[in-house]
Amino acid sequence: MRINYLPFYLIIIALFIGIIATALFSDGMFMDGVLYAAISNNLANNLGSFWDIHLTNTLYPHFHEHPPLAFGIQSLFFSLFGESILIERFYSLITFLITGWIIIRIWKKISDSKFQNLAWLPLLFWILIPLVTWSAANNMLENTMMIFTSLSVLFILKSLDSKRLIFLSLSGIMLFLGFLTKGPVALFPISLPFWIFIFNRKINFKRFIIDTIFLSVATVIPLLIIYIITPESIDSLIAYFNKQIVGSIENIQTVNSRFYILWRLLNELIPAYILVLITFIFFKRNKVDNIKTKWVLVFFTLGLSGVIPIIVSMKQSGFYILATFPFFSIAIAAIVAPRVLQLTNRIDTQNKGYKIFKIISYLLLVGSIIFATMQIKRIGRDKDKINDVYSIIKIVPKKSTISVQENLWSDWSLHGYFQRHSFISLDPNMQSAHKYFLINKGTENELLKDYKKVAVDLELFDLYEKQEPPIEEANY
Repeated sequence: MRINYLPFYLIIIALFIGIIATALFSDGMFMDGVLYAAISNNLANNLGSFWDIHLTNTLYPHFHEHPPLAFGIQSLFFSLFGESILIERFYSLITFLITGWIIIRIWKKISDSKFQNLAWLPLLFWILIPLVTWSAANNMLENTMMIFTSLSVLFILKSLDSKRLIFLSLSGIMLFLGFLTKGPVALFPISLPFWIFIFNRKINFKRFIIDTIFLSVATVIPLLIIYIITPESIDSLIAYFNKQIVGSIENIQTVNSRFYILWRLLNELIPAYILVLITFIFFKRNKVDNIKTKWVLVFFTLGLSGVIPIIVSMKQSGFYILATFPFFSIAIAAIVAPRVLQLTNRIDTQNKGYKIFKIISYLLLVGSIIFATMQIKRIGRDKDKINDVYSIIKIVPKKSTISVQENLWSDWSLHGYFQRHSFISLDPNMQSAHKYFLINKGTENELLKDYKKVAVDLELFDLYEKQEPPIEEANY
């Protein structure tokens, strides 16, 4: 009897939601995610424009640290659904749901008919990668880019069988959109025709060359079209290139070794290694049921194509390689698929144990959703800081600027929270003398002589308000 694989998908979704729930729906987020949400919300409120995005009046009023597409897309969510902190959370979650669907489509495209129903297997390996679940809860730009890189790969695979130029054109457009989201790191899928030629031999050398050239042209043409329509787009992208690409290679160092990113990749895949080892120990493989192992090499090298170029720069972070994990997951799933197939082929759908398994899958999904909703309005990360911000914005008017101590200026998440929740900017210029002054609790500043401490209960900071000079009475 044909197996209903829905319970497998439900358990994976439940596991994913359960892992990210506490971080996804509670208040507080990794600094970058807060800043990106603030920028997107700004754009939805006409602060800045698509090609000249805006962070705060004092910190990156003209933000060219990243291309603008992810901000533009997320701003649509703010425009449609308001300014709740749940907007960026649901946006982040949706990017992963879409990518999960693309992973399923890729798996079904490359696998034989007997392996089609194991499309849940790469999803399992994918969600077990710590950086995947971390990024899902932290609104990273890579979340959006991952959709475009994954779609690009899917379209290239579709071009192997039919409508070659149409699908290659779509793939090129996806690469362009990926570039417009996070820059050159999104372009690694352009190597896929080469890996297919080397390992799969589904295309010959001539087709590899032609497809790669066509794909490259299809990626560049949208950029030329946008330049013709909006010439300021090139100024924005040039500013990004000079600040981020050239600057990160020449001046910025965040790691001690260029090979940090490779070490990080190995560490992120540890859960996958363990699961593969368990599978090889406990399940035997029928040699007749064998997935096309050539695809293992194709997707493994494709993933490496998105990792190895990062060693050029000493500015590295683990989430830079987020978009490669779908392909590593597919490669690893293909390795164990024959053994897993033997296990699933032995499942008796009429067996009481399988029926209990189905019930458990539904209960786990419902339980994970309930657990996730329980996190709403709870503060997780930066609890004291967020509580202080909420207290302060009840006093300081929206779109104000607050003077701050110089050492508070480098607290980037503080900038993000103030801007995200009330469009408030922070100014370290001691000569500005804005109406409100924020300092670390218990510290002193000579400029405070003209200020009076505001009676508000704060954990980390003290807020002062400037006193107006008394009006002298006239003598008659």
